Amino acid sequence: MADLQETLGKVIRRARQQRRLTMRELGERAGLSEIYVGEIERGQKYPSARVLESVAAALDLEVAELLELVATELREASAAARGGTGGLGFGFGRPEPVRSSIGTQEKGAASSEPLAAQQVLTMASFSSLLLAGRLGEAAIRRSRR
Repeated sequence: MADLQETLGKVIRRARQQRRLTMRELGERAGLSEIYVGEIERGQKYPSARVLESVAAALDLEVAELLELVATELREASAAARGGTGGLGFGFGRPEPVRSSIGTQEKGAASSEPLAAQQVLTMASFSSLLLAGRLGEAAIRRSRR
């Protein structure tokens, strides 16, 4: 399992680099020292909630967006540790087998029947639609600032 503190630092570093910010610039925007930013990024310091808020704002992210990036990274690391390598080509790692409980069992009974390929694709499309909507909402919120 991935270490939360290290993963948080990795996500912050990636977001900073994508925005072409130095550690000093991120620190200035967030009201933190360059040294402290580096310690967070290396997973040596665990930032408080207030620090996370200021870092997220300095990266032009909502705190929820930053935490979603961390959660995604943790899921990918967990899937990779279980042998889920390769991925689908868009950063989510190999999907776990999906089990259906719809129409294949009696009430209270567990099912081990896998979903049909079409059902899996439909669920993946729906998940992508939800994610795109959340990202679009975030972009709209940022543009209004």
